[in-house]
Amino acid sequence: MPHAKHDVFDGETVSLSLFARALSHPARIKILTFLQQRGQCPCMEIVEVIPLSQPSVSRHIAALEAANLIQSKVRGNEILYSIKKDRIHKFCSVFSKTLKPKK
Repeated sequence: MPHAKHDVFDGETVSLSLFARALSHPARIKILTFLQQRGQCPCMEIVEVIPLSQPSVSRHIAALEAANLIQSKVRGNEILYSIKKDRIHKFCSVFSKTLKPKK
């Protein structure tokens, strides 16, 4: 019986691949960069800086949320988004160690 693709790899490697997949579109990188600079903000502010339609931006935000790289908070009738800095720092640190050349 064949294994699922992820079953043959350790959890850290799978997590890194999911992180890389979440960053696989320029819009998602732009969203994270914007949130890093701006801090917590509503979707429509993100839409203003991304050259895509609002539904497309919302799909990219959903992908970043699914990858646990951003979080949402309801305030009144709007949803505010912010990055999960600890998660991003962790992935960057692990990825850096993974790619570090052996001496």
